[in-house]
Amino acid sequence: MLRITLLLLLVSQAPVESPEVKKELAKHQGVWATESFHRDGKDTPDAIARSITRTVDGDHVVWKRNGKSFSGSTIVLDPTADPKTIDILADGGPARDKRVLGIYKLEDDRLTICTSDADQPRPKDFKAEKDSRRTLMVFKREKAK
Repeated sequence: MLRITLLLLLVSQAPVESPEVKKELAKHQGVWATESFHRDGKDTPDAIARSITRTVDGDHVVWKRNGKSFSGSTIVLDPTADPKTIDILADGGPARDKRVLGIYKLEDDRLTICTSDADQPRPKDFKAEKDSRRTLMVFKREKAK
């Protein structure tokens, strides 16, 4: 009986994706090449930024540099918020078990994401100025081969 109660409790707390979230998540699928990467007011050199891709499969993201995986995360989108929000849950590393809060805008094949460091408030704008503890990333969808 205890097992059934625990199972019911876990199922009742599982997130339910709305049709809006499913539709929005579908727009994020695929491989995204980095166009620019700014952190705390500093630009990442183009050669490094452009070597990074993010591949979205379902709600999971795999980050690669020069084709080699270096990180993974789960994303949670809220397309009804203004601006739209994204929460990132790292698979490992220092941010594991922490929620990284961000905002995003998706315009055709261009995706802009602004995140705060873990345990920091969600950004309200798309800026990553000096000492803001924010990251601003711009991606372009790669065409299917």
